[in-house]
Amino acid sequence: MKHWIFTLALLAAMESAGFASSTQPLAPAPTASSAMTAPLDPDHFTFVVGGDNRSTGHGYPMPPVWEVICREIGWLHPAFMLTTGDAIQGYGDTVAEANAEYDVFLRDISLTGVPVFCTPGNHEFSLDKALLPVYTKRIGALYGSFDYGHSHFVSLNTTPVAADGTMKGGTIDEAQMTWLLSDLEANKSAKNTFVFLHHYMFGPPDPDTPDIDTGFVSTEARDRIHTVLAKYGVRAVFCGHNHIYWHQAKDGVDYYISGGGGAPLDASPEKGGYLHYLTIEVNDTKLTTQILQPGHLEVSTAVGKSASAASERLLVTNTNDLPITLSHLVFHVAAPPTGQKLGLTASIQYKNKVKPGDAQILSQSPGAVPGTLDVIVSAVAKKARTEEITLSPVLAKP
Repeated sequence: MKHWIFTLALLAAMESAGFASSTQPLAPAPTASSAMTAPLDPDHFTFVVGGDNRSTGHGYPMPPVWEVICREIGWLHPAFMLTTGDAIQGYGDTVAEANAEYDVFLRDISLTGVPVFCTPGNHEFSLDKALLPVYTKRIGALYGSFDYGHSHFVSLNTTPVAADGTMKGGTIDEAQMTWLLSDLEANKSAKNTFVFLHHYMFGPPDPDTPDIDTGFVSTEARDRIHTVLAKYGVRAVFCGHNHIYWHQAKDGVDYYISGGGGAPLDASPEKGGYLHYLTIEVNDTKLTTQILQPGHLEVSTAVGKSASAASERLLVTNTNDLPITLSHLVFHVAAPPTGQKLGLTASIQYKNKVKPGDAQILSQSPGAVPGTLDVIVSAVAKKARTEEITLSPVLAKP
């Protein structure tokens, strides 16, 4: 009850007095692709959500499916990615072991080719304060926010350090709650506000909390935050911790669990226990969510192709049960001779019938090898089909 009184009193005080904008920016994890690019349309863009990719135990390797997920995201090429925590095993780790696990994590997420924003899980710290500075050095701030287009994104740390130095998972501390209130108040004019954190807000019981429908320490601790998020019209909240997919709407807020990055699954497939990641398309205030299971996208090229060949052929295979837009297919070809240009053809062959595919050139730039070009192509891969895309020189029209 004291928590509720504190929250409601602070909300009332902020409404009457106003609150200055927060100064807790959240930066992407440090990879070669951490630079943000402004959207062409501030009300229309796509981002990806995934997480809970940690290993099955101390000293064990990262599940290989996480690398697959990151490579597929590289072909999709969203604006950025949000991770929902438990990036490493953590429990029982020395500082050196944690650093080695972050080396693998950062290597994998660099395959996405886009900025990746992380929120910490309980495994990053494993209730060991010695691992806190490892996270902040290798990944970044424990919590914070950033803007993209007309939308606002907030990350929360649900494994805070208490005043007495102890750590407890499944809550946020008073300093962070005060910051959250100020941040939401300062950004209440955002067209959409999205929140991502590790311990899930609403969902089925998991092995750690078998008696309540949340990953928080109590429903009271969960509801305290939910009251604030609902008051400020938060559009959606993305969580992990429970290794499943789950979606539930509560008081106008869409709550998602996306914990399918490779950690041991917590339920049967019909109850959401399957490997996955999410694509979220923002169109004004409308969200379109796709659940993708890794291993159903593949891009292959001709065997033995020279880096300076005049043409290149890619095969894009999509065995998902829905069409997928791939926005970053990279072709490496020789620059066409004078009087010619690069032409793109796309086709789909099925049961001895050939139909046109859907692909277009997005950009061209000089390649690493003199006299070559790197060409970025987008394509819509139809469900359960392989699309053959060829880039080759053709005569330029006068």
